[in-house]
This record gives sequence, C-alpha cells and structure tokens, in this order.
Amino acid sequence: MKIKKQLALGLCFVMAAPMSALAGEISEEDKLKTYDPVITLTFAKPEVVKTYAEGEDAQNNSAYAMWEEVMGIHVENQILAPSGSMTEKLQLAIGSNDIPDFAIVDATMMASLIKNDMVEDMTDVYETWATDDLKQLTEQNDKGLFAPVTNSDGRYMGIPVPNTLGDSYPIMWIRQDWLDALGLEAPKTMDEALDIAIKFATEDPDGNGKADTYGLYLDKDLTGLDYIMAAYEAYTRDEYWVKAEDGSFKAGCTDEKAKKPLEKLAQLYKEGAIDPEFAVKDASKEEELIAAGKIGIYCGLFFNPLGVMKDCVANVDGADWTAVKMPPAEGVENYKPGVPLNVYGYIYAKKGIENPEAIVVMMNWLCDGYAQSKEDNEFYIKYNELMEKPEIRDTSGVNNLMPFQMAANINWGETFLKAIENGDEHVPGKDADYQNVISTELDEATSWAWKKVYLEGYLAIDFDNVRYSDYAGAPTATAVKVQSLLNKQKLTDYIAIIMGDKDISYFDTFVETYNNIGAAKIAEEIAEAISQ
Repeated sequence: MKIKKQLALGLCFVMAAPMSALAGEISEEDKLKTYDPVITLTFAKPEVVKTYAEGEDAQNNSAYAMWEEVMGIHVENQILAPSGSMTEKLQLAIGSNDIPDFAIVDATMMASLIKNDMVEDMTDVYETWATDDLKQLTEQNDKGLFAPVTNSDGRYMGIPVPNTLGDSYPIMWIRQDWLDALGLEAPKTMDEALDIAIKFATEDPDGNGKADTYGLYLDKDLTGLDYIMAAYEAYTRDEYWVKAEDGSFKAGCTDEKAKKPLEKLAQLYKEGAIDPEFAVKDASKEEELIAAGKIGIYCGLFFNPLGVMKDCVANVDGADWTAVKMPPAEGVENYKPGVPLNVYGYIYAKKGIENPEAIVVMMNWLCDGYAQSKEDNEFYIKYNELMEKPEIRDTSGVNNLMPFQMAANINWGETFLKAIENGDEHVPGKDADYQNVISTELDEATSWAWKKVYLEGYLAIDFDNVRYSDYAGAPTATAVKVQSLLNKQKLTDYIAIIMGDKDISYFDTFVETYNNIGAAKIAEEIAEAISQ
C-alpha cells in the first residue's frame, strides 16, 4: 500500500463511522486516563544519555516511573540502541515480524511498516481519543504533519509527534550599530535587505576607513540561502518538491523563480558584499568574520545570538545585532519559508495490540503536561518535581529519560515579555531559559545574547506563515540512489552563478542537468505514488 501525500489544503478522510458520536462518549477529562491495572507497552528507545543518576538506566529511571504513576502505562524497552543504529534495529524487527508495540519512526520507516501491514489504522482511535488540545497541536497548518502517515484511502496509519516550528523558522539578524552609523532603517523587503548588504560593504559602517566589511553571510554550504530564496517564493531546500496545477512535480531548486535572487546575489558578490572566499570556508571558519565584527547580515534562527554573535558583541566595542522578521521580496504579500515538517517523527501502534488508544492517551498527557505546560496537569507537576532534583538535572536530564517528547508552537518571547512586565520570578515550561534572561549575574555579552534570543528573536517568528513541501512521503527508489548527487549539483551550480563563474542564463543548463541526474524520474515516481 503506497502513501498518499496530503496536500496543503488537506484530504477528505474516509471514516468508518461518525466520529462526533464516538468522541462524545469520552469526555476530555477521561481522555487523560490512568490505566488501572497498569498496562505494559513495548518500545524502541533511542539511547542518547551518556551519564545517568546513580541507580538509574534507560529502563529503570525516574521518568519511566513517573510515566507509569501518572498514566498507568509501563514502558518496556524492547529495543535499546544508539540513535544512529535505530533504523537498522527496526529493520531487523520488521524482518522478523517482531516490532515493539510502539515507536517514533521517520517517514521512510513508516512507509515500510505500512507496506508490510504491521501497524494499526489509527484514524478512529485518534478521532475518538485525542483531546481538543492534542488535535490543535497535531493538525496545525491544515493537517500537513499527517502527510507521511496517511494512506491512499485517507486513513491515518500513525500520528505525527510535533516539534516546534521555531527551531526551523528563519530570522534575519542585522548589525543595528551599522544601520545607525549609515542612517539606515531595517529592511521591509528582501530587495531592500540586499541593497543594505551592499552598503555595509561599500560605505565603511565600522568607521575604520578600510574596505574590510561584508554585507551578507554565506559559507560553502550556502547556509541561509534557502531562507533568502523563499522571499521570492523559490523553495530551494534539498528534497523540497513543488506541485504544479497539472499534477506534475518539480524540485523547488529548479523553479524559474530562483533566477532573480541568484542574480541579485551575484551582484552582491561582484560588489564585494559577500566574502570572496565563502565557497571554500565551512561555517566555523566563515563565522570567524562575524566574531571579528566584519559581517552585517546573517539569515539564521532565533538562537543564533548565543553563538558567534555573542562573541562579536564581546569583541567589538558598540556592536549590536537586531532581529528582523524575514521580509518578502517586492510584490510578494507575505514571507513564507519552506520548512521541513516540524515533527520528532511518527508514532505507530503495532497491529493487533490490545490497547491502541493508549498511544493517544500518552500523547494527550504529553500535550497538556509538557508541550503546553498546564500547571494543574499531574504530568506537569511530577515532571517539574523531577526537574528540581540535581542528581537528574545535572546528569541525564528528565527530557532524555522520557520515552518521547513533543513540543508546541509557543511564542516564548511574548510569554517572557509578559512575565517580566508582571515581575514574575518563574515561567512554567521554560524557566531555565527565563532565569538566564532575567539574570543579573551573567557577563554582559551572555546576558545580551539571552535577551536577544527571547525578547527579539522569538518575536520575529510567524508560526502561521510557513510552506511545507508538496511531497512529504518516503524517498522514492530513485531518490535513495541519487539524492546526494542532486544536492551536490545544486550546491556547485548555485555557487558558480553567485560567484559569476556562470551567467544567470546557465540556470537553464543546471535545471537540465539536475533533471537528467534523476530529479525528473523522482518527480514521476512521486506523482505515481500519489495517484495510487
């Protein structure tokens, strides 16, 4: 059975019975049930902890005990392996028809489980047992997260385990002191931002009388480029597919819309606004220029100030960075980055297990007691009690001990600002970071960085405006063979255009080469998979 991609507008799901009637039989309170007697579910646990508290290990630990106390669910690690070995272990389990009762897997593994008819259809179970809070979390962005677990009949063969979009939502960081020195305002369009990058390179923003500054950060892996391209509605991230009105697919990096930003970046390079050696420098080497105060714009993520930007502030008198919402290009209404599905993975229930609803019950508890941090939730209370124990906090940490985690799209910037305004001493769910933001004991640069992350960076995130790939299923047969070659080809040809080694007209040659390597075949395989 092949996976059918759920498009941005969602699928019309086929239900075996009216779910409204079934769901009405179970109250929201009862969906947060505690099994009595305790039930046991086997699990595949990635081993990520290096140091445990005395007397604890991956199976016998405080978090698993808390899980059992709160939920009445004893989790037994049928498979325990390092993250890098988990796929191999699960493949062996599939081959021997002995998979655990549940696990968190990626889209490729999910496709294999579905193909081998090894997992429960969770549609009715999910619709009946999921709390309203969990549904709000898992069904964000038009149920886009469900794509890899939805079969050709529109049935859920698993459930996405959400992560926060904040970890992948881009932010533009700009040297505020350079804007002030040149009398410039923060850009409202990407075109303005790229013009500012040229001014940063040509108008001596640091006032040292030398032509030694660059406007825009790029490295040999083109870090941040995809964020810039998205402003022009070109979605160039690796393995990002765009569906046309006729139902065909193409790789986003081959879209004609990529020409304009590539041409603009070539102009920046020609005018010295990009480090001439960027193509041979990895991130750690190129970031030395940020730390030295020589780069003015970095397209990254909300937490970047805690890295080399902090070093820049510490090293350069008067240096300051400000967070700017990634602006759209001229003529584009809203900036929508092309982001990966914000999931830790997909949770399945082994076909034939006695309590498939227990999978959803676990997610309900984690949603309210962890992801959304409801203070009256028993899981939240017990979790925070464990967080207060130094022997756990300073070794494994509670998060790594738990069977799995999930996260909500909470704008912690808004939460922190409100807490500061109210004079609150603590913020549930994010208190360790909040203590760093309000601390008076950190050094000046570190204090600056924590405040920038939460009081500016987070505020520049727009959780409601994102774009997922139009295909989110498992890699096709051809993709498995040639995706690394495609990624390398894009990188090589994009760099050649930016550096001026190739004219923008070469983009058409790149598209032809890229498709011949295998992208055209992958597009056909995707269309075929979806049509089944």
